[in-house]
Amino acid sequence: MGKLDLSAENPMSSKIMNIVLILPGDGISGGVRATVIVGNYLLNRGHAVRILYRRSPITIKKIVNYVNLLNKKKWLADFKGKTDSFKDITKCYFNESEIIIGVGMWVSKQLARLSSLSNPKLQYIHGATPWDIKLMVEALKLSIPKVVVASFLKPIVESFGGGEVLAIIPNGIDRDQYFPSVDNAKRDGIGTIYSSHPAKDPETILRVLEKISKLRPDITIRVFSTEKRPKQIPKSSYFRLPSIETAREIYSKSLVWIVASKSEGFSMPILEAMACGSVVVSTDCGGPRDIIKNGENGFLVPVGDVEGIAKKISELLENPSLLKYMQTHGKETAERFTWKSSIDALENALAGLQKT
Repeated sequence: MGKLDLSAENPMSSKIMNIVLILPGDGISGGVRATVIVGNYLLNRGHAVRILYRRSPITIKKIVNYVNLLNKKKWLADFKGKTDSFKDITKCYFNESEIIIGVGMWVSKQLARLSSLSNPKLQYIHGATPWDIKLMVEALKLSIPKVVVASFLKPIVESFGGGEVLAIIPNGIDRDQYFPSVDNAKRDGIGTIYSSHPAKDPETILRVLEKISKLRPDITIRVFSTEKRPKQIPKSSYFRLPSIETAREIYSKSLVWIVASKSEGFSMPILEAMACGSVVVSTDCGGPRDIIKNGENGFLVPVGDVEGIAKKISELLENPSLLKYMQTHGKETAERFTWKSSIDALENALAGLQKT
């Protein structure tokens, strides 16, 4: 995993804060990764920050996954501060001056169990959970202030009548990690990320890959994932748990990058692909509409529209001038999303939270 260079973007805050970020687990999800980055930036600005994460029950599947991941570094290992695990959030110790931030729906719901604590609390909403409406209702109806990572989440959150949405704070991108690592002439394929989670719509992405492989057998397909390879994807095309360097190379070799999800919060891979010079074709599944201006720096198509995704990919592959135009605008878009701006906005939200 690459190292974050925080030195250029670390102005000391005028008021030092004590902050605890609480995660639903210590896995290798995008939410964990973003939280670790946020935590490191806050540490670098002089704040006292620690991360708590739920320790999930041991299962046969978890043991197998652990063995498979022995040689892979988890995102949480990159955090420069203190981390600790818990089974029951009510058994955790919280300093009375700490701002308690629950990351994601599960932890947001758990904050209700800490109602006896006078600490300022914040729900950091990274995405909707349409696959678990009950959880979403129970989390969002709580009268706890919230920040969201994408504009589509604000009306959803507000519709439940819970705490005020203090800010929309998108994630950023580290341009020292994501940039074109190969010449444009060496781009020879399309790429995507595979996940079996229902929000990622694995059926649609597999159908898209099958269709493109038949329409354009000359095009190389590359897929990376945290999961075991599905049988429909050839071994030669599949990269499990790639390092940032390998992911950057896959992005950089891709003419087009596909996001076929049913629901996305912010979708950091869209920015990563754009920064590496790949043009993104994404479903209009929430967060992507904050990044993609349809027909300008990428394409948005309806959720589940296999034919529509394939059509836009073909349009880009067959029109080099359009591809180049969107590459340029995609790179410009990625440059606008910085972690400095994100942390500035979060610091302002937390400072306001302390005053209420």
